[in-house]
Amino acid sequence: MNRFADPPYLVAITPGDHNRGRDLNTWLLEMAAAGLRAVIIREPHLEGPELDALVMSAWGSIPVVAVHERSAHARDFGLPVHLKADSDRRAPLSLWSQSCHSATEVDAAFKAGAWWTLLSPVWRPNSKPDDTRPPLGIDAFCAIAAGRPVLALGGVNTKRLRALRERGAWGAAVMGSIFDQPDPLTAARATEALLEVCSLVKLPPP
Repeated sequence: MNRFADPPYLVAITPGDHNRGRDLNTWLLEMAAAGLRAVIIREPHLEGPELDALVMSAWGSIPVVAVHERSAHARDFGLPVHLKADSDRRAPLSLWSQSCHSATEVDAAFKAGAWWTLLSPVWRPNSKPDDTRPPLGIDAFCAIAAGRPVLALGGVNTKRLRALRERGAWGAAVMGSIFDQPDPLTAARATEALLEVCSLVKLPPP
């Protein structure tokens, strides 16, 4: 099976606290058992063996593992790299995704060869309660996404993901709705609920 055949419908983004009060390996293993197929490892404080161990552990159980370029050695793993919105895309990458905040950025990313993009904030982020950026809202998000593999980021829960899918949106990336849960098992159940929405609500034909 080609792990990279299609862009994922649901991506988890790690919250940046591995070995700072919790072990994300346990969380990712439970989410993988629940069916999670894609994660962005966003742990800029990790270096060397700590980062290597987390990435390889995730790779052992989750089909698509992207490393956020906030990690200095993100490109050294030979895995997909997730780029910041202002990154220089001229450096060669075989497979990459990118954070975007506008239609212009989304268009530019796909023109440059992005596998998929994030677009945020669609709603006020659960993980960033003090975020002052005005949310896009579902109408603006769907107009920008326009049938492309653009993942909604910011305040996504099961109800909002259902609404997105019913409007033809590809899917979502989540952080707070999974990693703000009290324990790995509860996070796995939250993951299952999100994945169930993706499986039950089929995308309308183009």
